[in-house]
Amino acid sequence: MAKKWSYNMPRRPAAVLPLSRRTEMTRLVSERGSASVPELADLFRVSTDTIRRDLDALADDGAVLRTHGGAVRADTSKIVPVADRIIAQADAKTRIAAAAAALVDSGETLMVNGGSTTLAFAKMLPPDRSLGLITNSVSILDQVDTTAFTNVYAIGGELLSISGVMIGPVVFPHSDRIHVDTAVIGVRAVHPTRGISTATVAEAAMISDMMRAARRTIVVADSTKFWQSAFATIAPLSDIHILVTDEAPPAPLVEALDKAGVQVIIAR
Repeated sequence: MAKKWSYNMPRRPAAVLPLSRRTEMTRLVSERGSASVPELADLFRVSTDTIRRDLDALADDGAVLRTHGGAVRADTSKIVPVADRIIAQADAKTRIAAAAAALVDSGETLMVNGGSTTLAFAKMLPPDRSLGLITNSVSILDQVDTTAFTNVYAIGGELLSISGVMIGPVVFPHSDRIHVDTAVIGVRAVHPTRGISTATVAEAAMISDMMRAARRTIVVADSTKFWQSAFATIAPLSDIHILVTDEAPPAPLVEALDKAGVQVIIAR
């Protein structure tokens, strides 16, 4: 017998914008595990055809898994090839990247992890700011003009070819610790109680070390990452200084971010 819909929430007005509706749908499916088309249509007061189109779009972005008659929670432990992630939410990621790049001051040294949004960020950095770059991203080293930086360092050990990152200790020879101005971090999930997370334990540990090496941490994440929870926790929300995203988070996540002292910037 199918599990009865029991989410205690008033029906949404029909005028809710598609992106806001899809963000809320992602959160509901993530929390509950599954939802049917008729249930969602009733909740959001739109047609079943509209819900089907929403679920198809969310499935294309990897936010949910499409099933016959509805959707189930996406497997956020699955590593998606970086080339596929670049295509998903491309416009939002471009806006996020531009807004994050505007936060960087001349002369900073940046620690940037691998990911489609961080790749877009690195491409947005102008060549006249005398920036240093430290990264574990093969894609950034391959696709970004490294001559635009004063210094470029690659860190890591084992290559995860599907995601285009190197995984290893955040150290250099003859140095137990490195110190940078800003860590710009892409993540798989942002959750009000579970913090930020990613697909593997090794990558989560490395990203956590990147954050600890930096004076401040900027997380770049589009709104499909909200209310998700990937396999391995990176850090609590309180370890983030700035979150740059494309849409205002749901109210409970806003409250959690505010309580953690995180500045939220919406890229327009």
